[in-house]
Amino acid sequence: MEKRDATLLAFLDELRTVEEIAERRLVCRPHAKGPHAEPAERRTAVRRLDRLIDTGRVTEAEQGTFRAT
Repeated sequence: MEKRDATLLAFLDELRTVEEIAERRLVCRPHAKGPHAEPAERRTAVRRLDRLIDTGRVTEAEQGTFRAT
């Protein structure tokens, strides 16, 4: 979990949307193309962002865009 957080925080060195984070594929392998992959990535991105916002490691700069603090 910490490795994925570190990867996400590094990716959030500039403003990113949930869609961009989901495309980064933090959970599913890049070659996974099933109907489950995109929804799983989006759900995970939102949950991870919420947790990182709660701990002060990420901020929502503008509605729908996020950046590491």
